[in-house]
Amino acid sequence: MNKTIDYYNQNADSYYRTTVGTDLDATRKRFAKYLPTEARVIDIGCGSGRDVLAFSDMGFDAAGLDASEELVGLAKERLGVKAFAADMSTWIASEPYDGIWCCASVMHLDDEECKRFFENLQYNLKPKGAIYISVKSGIETGEDAAGRYLMDFTREDIEGLVNAVRGLRIREFWYTEDTLKRRDFKWMNIIAVRS
Repeated sequence: MNKTIDYYNQNADSYYRTTVGTDLDATRKRFAKYLPTEARVIDIGCGSGRDVLAFSDMGFDAAGLDASEELVGLAKERLGVKAFAADMSTWIASEPYDGIWCCASVMHLDDEECKRFFENLQYNLKPKGAIYISVKSGIETGEDAAGRYLMDFTREDIEGLVNAVRGLRIREFWYTEDTLKRRDFKWMNIIAVRS
């Protein structure tokens, strides 16, 4: 994970510029249908802070978490959002959230970190709370050319992780093409709700 964090710290400005304008409005609205009015939402792996700002603009009490201190700094400075640096696999909220948004972040965790992240949902996600997760499907697990760790997920993988969390069940599952027009993989998207 350290090399992955180092990559985002060293390339924070270019990553910010590449991703801050990505249009995920339809996906955010799809997720927001599962949230109460004025819900507390945490964007885990918030990167540029793009989605934290969008959820705030939708009327939610939104904050971001990212392992990269540089990206957190840019999100706060350039977008004025609430954000803090933490390890998503070990972080436990002081108070659980109504919504957890994990866009392209879980895929940076190895098997053990991933299990820990899902186990901690019992503390981080309220009953009746919703979580959105997107991961790449069709890639090779391991370090990419930039040195970032990436894990490939199958539908069975993500279903197994979700179903292992007491009361958490998938409500929606779909695939999307990459918004940056990369064609060697698809994005797997899920929304799950905790009963």
